[in-house]
Amino acid sequence: MNTPMIRMRSQAVSSTIKRLPDGLTEEAAVMETLFHIVNKKSSEIPFKLNSTQLELDLHLTGRDLVPKARQEGVSFYFLYRYLAACLCKRNVRAVIISHDRESTGRLLNRIKFAIESMEGPKPVIKNMSANEITFPKTNSMIYIGTAGSRKFGRGDTITHLHCSEYAFWEHGLDLLLGLLQACPRGHSEIAIESTGNGAGNDYHKRCMRAASGGSQWTLHFFNWLDFPEYCCQLSEEEAEDLLANLDPQLEEPALSGILTPGQLLWRRDALEEIDYDLPKFRQEYPITLEECFQASGHSLFTRVLYSQGWPAWQVVDSHLQALESHPRKGCVYSLGADVAAGVGKDRSVIEVICVTTQEQVAEWVNDRIEPDFFATKIEALGRYYNEAFVTVESNNHGIVTLDVLMDSYPMGLLYSSGTLSGDGGRDLEPSLVRQGFKTSPRSKPLLIGKLRKYLAKTITIYSSGLKGELDSFIEKPTGAIEAEEGCFDDRVIAMGCAVWGIERASLIINGEFQSVSDPADDPFSTDYIIASLESKRSRSIIREQHSVTDSFKVPQHRG
Repeated sequence: MNTPMIRMRSQAVSSTIKRLPDGLTEEAAVMETLFHIVNKKSSEIPFKLNSTQLELDLHLTGRDLVPKARQEGVSFYFLYRYLAACLCKRNVRAVIISHDRESTGRLLNRIKFAIESMEGPKPVIKNMSANEITFPKTNSMIYIGTAGSRKFGRGDTITHLHCSEYAFWEHGLDLLLGLLQACPRGHSEIAIESTGNGAGNDYHKRCMRAASGGSQWTLHFFNWLDFPEYCCQLSEEEAEDLLANLDPQLEEPALSGILTPGQLLWRRDALEEIDYDLPKFRQEYPITLEECFQASGHSLFTRVLYSQGWPAWQVVDSHLQALESHPRKGCVYSLGADVAAGVGKDRSVIEVICVTTQEQVAEWVNDRIEPDFFATKIEALGRYYNEAFVTVESNNHGIVTLDVLMDSYPMGLLYSSGTLSGDGGRDLEPSLVRQGFKTSPRSKPLLIGKLRKYLAKTITIYSSGLKGELDSFIEKPTGAIEAEEGCFDDRVIAMGCAVWGIERASLIINGEFQSVSDPADDPFSTDYIIASLESKRSRSIIREQHSVTDSFKVPQHRG
């Protein structure tokens, strides 16, 4: 079962892109009519768009980001596209920038081959230097160079710009800003393409902004599963033998429901070529967008129960993803929330866990919601998921969210750090300073330690966004535990809060459900004492499920 490619569309489309009735660009028709390529058998054949190139051409907007697996022909596509533009349009100024001289040389040789092997009369060329080719009949030119070898600025005019392997450019952002200044807005097309090269760099940040819908760029992510060449041909008997001998060290059992036997065998061969370096393989041949941008440090979450590409985990709207068949009658849920300012920098996040089935069931993310209004989203999801137990990080803006929740959500279902009262009960005095979980240098390691334990042994997650944040959550040389530079950890903290509330949430099942964590692990902890006291009471604070009338849609009941 292949995971779908990601495409987030920008609103603006460059006026330079013209399409034919079949949806392809004019340049694509020229490319397939005039140009040739050399195939793997060293034979010259007419050029035809492969599956990746076809998808890209059909959805090109003029402001395009293309994170992708290796050798899918993306650079080749733009090379031929810009050559076609120079031959057929007037006043084209096309620039292709590669990350090193060797790659620049290959691109130059390919474009010279395309010109020499063209169908029909050869184009008139005025100049063919080491980096520049000019076409006097159309007053057009194409420049192919290496990042940093020539400076571009406002004095230049670029109508077509392709930045190849941008993630590997040295001083990439400084160079890119100069190039962008030379591209007139609305009258140029720009494509930035690369395999991943860690997290925190400018390419990673641009792609993540586009993936969240907060950018004017269009994101096209192409995983290797959708590329037909990355698959071996197997007989039915060979396929059965391979599936019967999956290698756990290569993570094959977890991928057997996603990859075909032919793809599994191709993956084995590719891993052997790189000495079975799994992180390197995931970066160069990603299945998810997050695999493109793996952290350069060592994640604290080395083991995670992650079900990749699970079909029941679905996008509900632009902010909410949820698991089908939940909420279920009789199930108990724990909700965690991390609160941001709502000004587009960090994100406000809600994570929901089903305590009964031990899995992630919902994730809500928004970077433009104010803390007080965020409380209404928490309340709506909390009530929808059977009056979920709610734990909100109380730091900074979280106190504003909690102030609203104290008036709108059942107090017994909000995590509070209240102390034990004199009669052995819990002091639930509605004091704002006691509400929520406050992270500090002393409490954060406890939160993350509990989250590591649950995600390694108990709770299954489905969100690729959460998995990506877990992969880039590290311990820094200073001892701080947080996201790697340039990465986010809002989902991690929200999930940590949801996990922190699991034991408290399990107590409200009135003995029908045992806590998934053994309190005997630490009999002197506050949680253990509270659990012992609460377990003696035969009362339940689960309320009847309410209908939700909120501005976002929630999944329909399945169970």
